[in-house]
Amino acid sequence: MFLIIVKTEEEIAKKLWKMLDGLELTPGVYLTWAPREKIVKSVDAIKKDVIKRWEEEGKGPLFEAAVLELTEEQYKEVRPLARGVVEKIATAMLEEMERLLEKMRSGKDRSLSGWYRDLAKRYERLINITLALDIEPTVMGKLKDKWREVTLEAGRRLRKS
Repeated sequence: MFLIIVKTEEEIAKKLWKMLDGLELTPGVYLTWAPREKIVKSVDAIKKDVIKRWEEEGKGPLFEAAVLELTEEQYKEVRPLARGVVEKIATAMLEEMERLLEKMRSGKDRSLSGWYRDLAKRYERLINITLALDIEPTVMGKLKDKWREVTLEAGRRLRKS
């Protein structure tokens, strides 16, 4: 497990984060289980982009990164923070699933497939995070049940189309 601390513009931090699997604990602080080689490669790619911008424009963003490999003991100390972040994401996603389900059942809006696909991708990512970090807050049970409901409703909508 690695803790990555990044000091840069939000846009650049997001670009780095898209290259890695993990969880943003707070802005600029990420927990990842990606292999060290992938982390180093991703950080180096961002550095090259930043340097290129400085060379081309004569100015550019600040980019500083620290990659810390956590011991088992250190991870245990960070784990409650990760659990809280996962719980917050899961709770928000549960509310979003409720809204999507409501829209699907109302039958008024036919263009919900994009929303459904986006939610499916984020749901899968959250499940992967809980598995990788061995964290499963109580809200995850409700979330899984709600996802089954959403998936069944989406299936019904497809059959009707």
